[in-house]
Amino acid sequence: MLISGYKKDLPSQIREKSYSAIGYIQQVAFEVRESIKEGIGNIYEAKKLREENRLLKIEIDKLLYEKKNYFQEILSSYQRLERLLEFKQKQVYSLLPVRVISYTPSIYFEVVFIGKGSKEGVERGMTVVHPQGLVGKVMEVYPHQAKVLLIIDKRSKVGVRIQRTRDIAILQGKGEEGVCELKYLLNTASVKIGDEVVTSGLGKLFPEGILVGEVSQVKRDPNRLFQEVKVTPAVDFGKLEELFVIKR
Repeated sequence: MLISGYKKDLPSQIREKSYSAIGYIQQVAFEVRESIKEGIGNIYEAKKLREENRLLKIEIDKLLYEKKNYFQEILSSYQRLERLLEFKQKQVYSLLPVRVISYTPSIYFEVVFIGKGSKEGVERGMTVVHPQGLVGKVMEVYPHQAKVLLIIDKRSKVGVRIQRTRDIAILQGKGEEGVCELKYLLNTASVKIGDEVVTSGLGKLFPEGILVGEVSQVKRDPNRLFQEVKVTPAVDFGKLEELFVIKR
């Protein structure tokens, strides 16, 4: 009261100054509070984004794995089956599609098992082929499986003909070498490297005209009646999957 009586405008000046100070403090407090609130929100959002990124990375890794493995396998199978279908449509024989289910445990597979047997019409002695050429013949039959002797086996013998010269011979496997050789091919036969070898059809054990392979080595000895000829099979026996059995 004394101050007001002495100087009437002093209280209003004090109130004005205090209001300004309090207003500044309130503004600073509000900004600090908003900054803290925004910081907490950013931390929460960053955590949420990190979790989303982690899930997205897992999804991307999954898609990359499927692209490199599963989808590629589907595409490869589709292309392979397309070639098999095209091959089957061109054949005059009745073909039974089969799948290789196991190999013999050796470096060069000489025997394979297929997933169809007597219940599906497979019989002993039937010829087995691949779009690339001759595979072998059925040697044992079970209800839903069959054992196939490959032409690279030493026990295998196939009547063949040199397609260019029409000379006949017997193709025999060489087992672990993964190649075959021609037996009883006369020295007078003008066979040369690169000549294609096909089944002759003689003896009716194999149908005529199936590609077997091509000549890869020729040795002639004037003191011998027959020449030594090696044949590289047309079929890649390390990659057999889908085959055909020629039904009688």
